[in-house]
Amino acid sequence: MAKKRTISLLTLIVTVLAIIILGAFKNGFFESKLFLGDIKKLEIDKELIPISNNSVIYNGSDIMVEGENSNIRAKNMEGTILWSMRLEGTISNIIECGNDIVVIIDNKGMAAISRAGELLWQYELVVPASDIFCSDKGLILIQYKDENSNYFDIFNLKGVKLCHGYISNAQVVSFDGFSNKYFTLSLMDISTNRIVTKLATYNNKGEIIWAQDFVDILIPVLKYNEKGELVTICDNSIMKYRGDGRLINEIKVNNPLGKVAINDELVVIMEKNQGYFDINVFDFNLKEIGTAAIKSNIEGIFAGKKDFLVYDKNTVTLFSRQGNIKAFYESNIDINRAYIGDDSQVYIVSNRKLQKLRY
Repeated sequence: MAKKRTISLLTLIVTVLAIIILGAFKNGFFESKLFLGDIKKLEIDKELIPISNNSVIYNGSDIMVEGENSNIRAKNMEGTILWSMRLEGTISNIIECGNDIVVIIDNKGMAAISRAGELLWQYELVVPASDIFCSDKGLILIQYKDENSNYFDIFNLKGVKLCHGYISNAQVVSFDGFSNKYFTLSLMDISTNRIVTKLATYNNKGEIIWAQDFVDILIPVLKYNEKGELVTICDNSIMKYRGDGRLINEIKVNNPLGKVAINDELVVIMEKNQGYFDINVFDFNLKEIGTAAIKSNIEGIFAGKKDFLVYDKNTVTLFSRQGNIKAFYESNIDINRAYIGDDSQVYIVSNRKLQKLRY
């Protein structure tokens, strides 16, 4: 009888141990599968280094455009020279403008060049520009400011002047346009010690269609969608307007760090929250579609068509628009910038080196 009880006890112990071991193995297996399967590791696919250490560089999707003195050339990630040309004057900057680029020459002139290397327009500034802005719709705003006047001109990439307006004692902070007919500027009053911002929409004649003033608020980001609706972002709210200036929606946020990204589909914004950093994702109707939380501060955010990424000096993390981590990359050199290209691939810029990543 005692022998039977001993056998039963041993059987019970063996069974329990087997269940524990199996459970541990199962948990370990699925945790490993979750990490390796759902969160992929990004690796360097291709690298591109500029020819000169003193050149001006623009990096885009599978392309690096390099300007030095009066020469400009473009290479793909294979290192193949796609096109080159010589301009009159010294190249001082290269700015992305929609799918193309604007080259600033001697701070006195500029040239619009297509991604394929076609010279679209050259313009010599009669009056030196105080600032030049470009939008992702291929619009160029030039602000001229001196002791007697302060005004702006807006052109398309082929040099057609679309708008001209006077802005008194103001500095352009950001701008965007819709249908080449309506243009909204965020203007900061520089005649007062307080931060006073005017949001003003102009037509082709330079007439103000609607305007609104904001006190102690700076609006560094604004963007039109394809319906002519305008989204603006400041440090405490995201606002959406109709084309006639009527406020459609407003969401209060706490974004003192200014980490925000916006495109035609997504608005991604980071907020500090009790030792953590919340990342909130909205569609263009300002409906929240995703959230994420990270422990450390970041250097920047970039919103792609379907995904977004955040990066600091050491890492890049790719998220789905719902806030789920898709991929991760850890660099052995400082990351200066990271973005998602038109080809949906992840690119990073590190000390003038352009790297294309892959899963």
